[in-house]
Amino acid sequence: MCVTALAAFAVTIIFRTSTTANFAQGAISAFGCYVVADLLNKHGIPVWIGVFAGVLVGVVIGVFIDLLVFRRGRHVNELGKQIITMGFVSLFFGGIPLVFGTPERIPFEAFYNTVKAKTSPNFVIPALGGEIVITKHAVICLGITVVVLAVLFLLLKYSKWGLGVRATASSEFTAELMGIDTHVITAISWALACGLGVLAAVMYAGGGTSISAAFMTTIQVNAFLACILGGFSTFYGPVIGAVLIPLAASCVGFLANFKGFYGISRWQMVIVYVLLLIAILIKPEGLFGKKTLKKV
Repeated sequence: MCVTALAAFAVTIIFRTSTTANFAQGAISAFGCYVVADLLNKHGIPVWIGVFAGVLVGVVIGVFIDLLVFRRGRHVNELGKQIITMGFVSLFFGGIPLVFGTPERIPFEAFYNTVKAKTSPNFVIPALGGEIVITKHAVICLGITVVVLAVLFLLLKYSKWGLGVRATASSEFTAELMGIDTHVITAISWALACGLGVLAAVMYAGGGTSISAAFMTTIQVNAFLACILGGFSTFYGPVIGAVLIPLAASCVGFLANFKGFYGISRWQMVIVYVLLLIAILIKPEGLFGKKTLKKV
């Protein structure tokens, strides 16, 4: 949930400021996660320190993509921009094994086991004849996500940068007429999105997940679904959508505890995606989206 929320916000801020869906978000996040993993395994740098280096790498990649690619092709149509991001997917998928060697591994296994040993037992909450187990890692990730998103939303609402982002998201042409440097806004947006993606990837891998060039693909897909469900026209809608999707999956999975629903866990995500499809058919602009009216 936390990882998807960060990824959804990253996808949203690029979409709103650069009018493109960044399909390379997951691949860039994986690259930054490999940087953190190598700092841990080869140089003994703790994850909580190495993550700053990984996020910095993500920021540099984001700025590079905006300055050297999208700024030169800012008049390319939306489809062309998406094809460009697909090209970056291929670039990072091929580049990660060349730069980091073994394409798939569990880099944070020792770190995860150490944290698990020091912080056990986990939180256990009784619920309807069963129990809900919440790991300490999940609690830490929740705290980080709440703080990061709270700071970002406060900046969006009250800072000069936030005003520039909202103006650019509304109309880049109008924002330029108002004296806003949209080049800086889009560069910061790409840098922020890629940095958040790396943070999300490290949080995901820190739970004991093996990493590969494509290990963030599922998170990226769910992030796009969260954006569609919540509505691309708002910044908070996709974050709420990122909460609703795993919540719906958990509710469907919980039915497996009752007689007659034992096999429903196999259809868990299928049912969730069908519910999402129904919600989108009822409200195509998203649960919190707004209809856009254009004068002809």
